[in-house]
Amino acid sequence: MPYRRLANSVPSAIRHLTKARDTYKNTPVAADRAISAEQFALVDDTLPNCLLNRLIKEATDVDLAEAAQAPITDALELADARLRMFLSHFHQGLDHGILRGTFAAGARSYYGRDVGATSIPDPADADELAAAALRIVTGEADRATAEGAAYVPMALPSAAEVGAVRATFNTLRLQQQQATIKTNREREEVQPVLAEALPVCRDFAETAEFFFRKDLDDASRRQKCEQWGVLYIFEPNEPGAPPAGGGDTSGGTTPPPNQ
Repeated sequence: MPYRRLANSVPSAIRHLTKARDTYKNTPVAADRAISAEQFALVDDTLPNCLLNRLIKEATDVDLAEAAQAPITDALELADARLRMFLSHFHQGLDHGILRGTFAAGARSYYGRDVGATSIPDPADADELAAAALRIVTGEADRATAEGAAYVPMALPSAAEVGAVRATFNTLRLQQQQATIKTNREREEVQPVLAEALPVCRDFAETAEFFFRKDLDDASRRQKCEQWGVLYIFEPNEPGAPPAGGGDTSGGTTPPPNQ
């Protein structure tokens, strides 16, 4: 048995209200309109501050914030991988130099490692990664001071190269944090408007179904209501179901009770 699905998300609310708006505008005879003029005022796109326009605006702000955040996230992932590579190569080079006798065995301690360490640092997160890279920069400077004329700098990569990669990584981390804050703020700002829109979607659906209640043909009645944004869900292979892939399931997959 088909059941009505009410809007329960930003996309499904916009879909419902937009369809009701467009059908109202395309229905020239007032007596044929399933929603009232007062209801239409909530979705009238000529009114800048109507409910639907505000919902679309807030949803667009979320989309724009997410779009701006995405390339920063991608760049940060690449910078994370690159810094981990430089960190690994530095410590591998250091260990090889200790084996060759180029560096003293105690040199590891300058970079935050045990003197007899047999494994290289493997940071668990971004904070640990940034800290481990900083220890290379400061450790190299401390070793240079302590060893004086006997100091042999690390190379391929040098501490300065590690520091430059770390600087890029840290810059992207700050940008990512700022972008995340903005995206979260935009997502929060859409919620009050959505909370306002969902009862209106319910009201539109109930109004449309009441308007067409005298049509005793279930399929015909549903088709008329669908023109006003009401969404019906069919069980798989149920008679009267739309073709596979042709239905709108933007409201979710769990049937609400008593719909």
